Amino acid sequence: MGVLVTGGAGFIGSAVCRRLVLNHRISVVNIDKLTYAANLRSLDALAGEQSYVFEQVDICDRAAIAKPSLVPIPA
Repeated sequence: MGVLVTGGAGFIGSAVCRRLVLNHRISVVNIDKLTYAANLRSLDALAGEQSYVFEQVDICDRAAIAKPSLVPIPA
């Protein structure tokens, strides 16, 4: 199973990403616009994880959201 997390560089979103990948071994694609509330340092624990992908994307950008790379990868 794979999960798409929006806002995953924020306080709650980053905790969700870490828990899904590190504790439950679930594949995660994390998209975030990286505005004032984002903190990429909160995702450092996921560096090197093959089941984790981060993309800087605005969810209002239809063309960017339609990219095949945003489909969650299988665990």
